[in-house]
Amino acid sequence: MALPPSTAFPFQSASSPWTSEQWRPGYDFASVILDAPAGKVFSTALETARKNTSVRILMHDSGARRLQIAEGDRTATLNIVPFNDDVSQLLIAGHAGPGEGTTSSLVVQAVLRVCKEMNKHCEVGG
Repeated sequence: MALPPSTAFPFQSASSPWTSEQWRPGYDFASVILDAPAGKVFSTALETARKNTSVRILMHDSGARRLQIAEGDRTATLNIVPFNDDVSQLLIAGHAGPGEGTTSSLVVQAVLRVCKEMNKHCEVGG
C-alpha cells in the first residue's frame, strides 16, 4: 500500500500544541510523518547535518534518535519517533538567540532537506 505524500507541518510558538504557560518567543516547530524506519530517518538527518558546513553538531544520540545542531546563535533539536517498523515522525524544534531572526523557515527547510535525501515527497501544510 502506498502512502500519500508526507506533509511537513510548521508550527509557530504561539499556535504550537507543545507550548505551555511558560511560553517564550523564539521557538519554532515542524513535524512530518514518513513511511520510513526511524533508524533510517535518524541516520539520514545525521549525515545531512555532517555534510552541511554551515552548521555544527552539538550532540547526537543514536539510541534516543536525537540530534542537536547550531548555526550561529540558532539551535535546532531533531527527534525521530518510531510509530511502527516502517513509519516514523520527524520533529524539529528550532530556537533563535537574542537578536536572531525566527527559525521557522530554517526548521521547515531542514525537514524538507531530510525528505529529499530520503527520496520522499514532502510538502508544507498549514
